[in-house]
Amino acid sequence: MIKLIPPTAIAAILLSAIPAFANDTVNFTMTASQPSLRDNSLKDTFAVGLSDPKVITEFKLTCEGAQGGIISSTDETCAVTGNGALINPSNGQKLQRTQYSGGWIVKSDGFTDGAQMAVNYLALGKVPASSGRFSGSMMLKPENPSTTATLLRDSILKKIKSTNTGLIDERVDTIQFNNFTVPSAGLPSEKGCVWNGDMVYSYQTESWFMDVSTKCSGKEYKLKGNMPFTETPNVGNQHQYDLTLTLPSGDESSDDALFVKPTGDADLFAAADGISGQIIMKESAYVDVDTDGQTDKVASQIEATGSLTGQNVSLEAVRSLGVIIGVLSRTFFGA
Repeated sequence: MIKLIPPTAIAAILLSAIPAFANDTVNFTMTASQPSLRDNSLKDTFAVGLSDPKVITEFKLTCEGAQGGIISSTDETCAVTGNGALINPSNGQKLQRTQYSGGWIVKSDGFTDGAQMAVNYLALGKVPASSGRFSGSMMLKPENPSTTATLLRDSILKKIKSTNTGLIDERVDTIQFNNFTVPSAGLPSEKGCVWNGDMVYSYQTESWFMDVSTKCSGKEYKLKGNMPFTETPNVGNQHQYDLTLTLPSGDESSDDALFVKPTGDADLFAAADGISGQIIMKESAYVDVDTDGQTDKVASQIEATGSLTGQNVSLEAVRSLGVIIGVLSRTFFGA
């Protein structure tokens, strides 16, 4: 006698065969208030939320007023506070685990010491209390970019000039990571992620170009791609970031990977290995801001929502990138 399989069982079998992309997704929220764009004696605040199936984290950044330019003769500072909770996989309960403190200071030459940010791990279950720190360093908007950042910048400008005619805006912002370490979010199985490489923002294309590597709990990922800042089609006062970072298909990855266009939802399940994502920014209260002698319209109020998703990249690495974007909200979303 032939035994028929119930339709519900067939559906369960089919669902089990689909890769669990959701488990590699980190949801991102950010609310920015930048009164310093009108009065630089005031402080700007950025409230950031990160959530995934294992961890929920909230950061609050309080930053000194905008300086109105890529580089300033005074140090730029942002205080960082926050808390994180682990999610009990058996019942979904949120259990407080991490407390963040400290901040970051951008020296006049761009040097930013990661060790100024600390994390305190609360005792949970059989795991005792402990403490840790971010470490390594970053160079944020330096007067004299590093050799690797300069090479990346030159490669980007060369590509832009080959495809555009007329006036080219050669202004760029750069971020360099030098063993910048984002510590574990509180899971003993995770050892944190160490970041190296460069990110360059081109004012001509309004896009971040990224050539970075990260090593998380012994596994290394080399990531290359871009994150353009574009107006959301047919929606007023709204922009979006579309992130495409790919892993090399072989031992080498050409500069062409820097200019790969985001695939969009239609190609979601055919996406290349790496990290992709989208962050929608609803903007209001625009202010004219002078940047290196040119005037840009900048939103002083922003409500951002989105997500980052990894394919053949660990959830820890995706979360770590989310932390970087979050603690550098002034760089990615501010003036």
